[in-house]
Amino acid sequence: MKKILHVLTSNSYSGAENVVISLINGLRSKFDFSYSSGEGDIRSILNRDDIKFIPMNKMGILEIRRVVKIYNPDIIHAHDFRASVVCAFANVNLPIISHLHNNSPWLKKYCFYSFIYLFASFRFNKILLVSRSIIDEYVFSNLIKDKTKIISNPIHISGIIEKIKGHGQVKEYDVVFVGRLTTPKNPLRFIEIMNDLIKIFPTVKACMIGSGDLEEDCICKIEQFHLTNHIVLTGFLENPYKVMANSKILCMTSDWEGFGLVAIEALSLGLPVVASRVGGLVDILNSRCGKLCMTNQEYILELKELLYDSSYYEDKSQGALLRAKELDNFSNYCEEMEKIYKNIC
Repeated sequence: MKKILHVLTSNSYSGAENVVISLINGLRSKFDFSYSSGEGDIRSILNRDDIKFIPMNKMGILEIRRVVKIYNPDIIHAHDFRASVVCAFANVNLPIISHLHNNSPWLKKYCFYSFIYLFASFRFNKILLVSRSIIDEYVFSNLIKDKTKIISNPIHISGIIEKIKGHGQVKEYDVVFVGRLTTPKNPLRFIEIMNDLIKIFPTVKACMIGSGDLEEDCICKIEQFHLTNHIVLTGFLENPYKVMANSKILCMTSDWEGFGLVAIEALSLGLPVVASRVGGLVDILNSRCGKLCMTNQEYILELKELLYDSSYYEDKSQGALLRAKELDNFSNYCEEMEKIYKNIC
């Protein structure tokens, strides 16, 4: 059985990590997988799913060589910029797949990051991109296009529905934010939008699920706007779906997104999604199931309509469920990834 090593920089659980774990669970009968990242919250998720974990002290060339020596893989599957570049320059003489989950700002300009990724790409056997926006925006796209393949994230609707089953009371919220509390997700903008919305609907309750380096900034802003009775920060949740299922609307204020998996997860639970017009969200959302916004005012108008007009909300909620079914692709995704692994082997 061929051995695939997944390498990730982050030690927490979010979009890319979710994709990797879903992929491993979908193909574990056909390949031997191991997961390597820094030690952190991710370990409990991997233990739950019985996935082999090789922790790294810090992402770097020597650590990659150490992990490769321990596991002896046939393919390295590196996720996002840093892991991809470090694996490329580790000189381990193995096939490498670079998998980009985000269309970061550096893609669009001539800078150190765009140049270094180009140099690293000569070592990649395949470059996987979660949305066309990534290759469209990369300044050196013409030089790597022969190695690239657009492959959207795995969507397993029945798996999401299964995770909301069980006992236990969960609070209800009007609006929910799900994602890392980091610059790309722009959680501070979410708080600003909620502040304006609460001036119109004083009873609105919101929830922010996730952790990150902007957590203290978020707490300060909530206190600054006197919203401690309106916005709850839960921190990281291993299973956010029960809270999402008890919420009415998902609001995404990302400055950039590669794919936007949480949007589909929300749609599968019947939540209309109000989001920024970035990355893969442009292909996921339409007027039947949500709204793509540019300005804070556009967010507020759509959120106001969803909260005020029950008929409008119900139409969007039903549209969300239908759109999720259209996007359900788990079997096809696993088949496609199996072909990629076999072709590289």
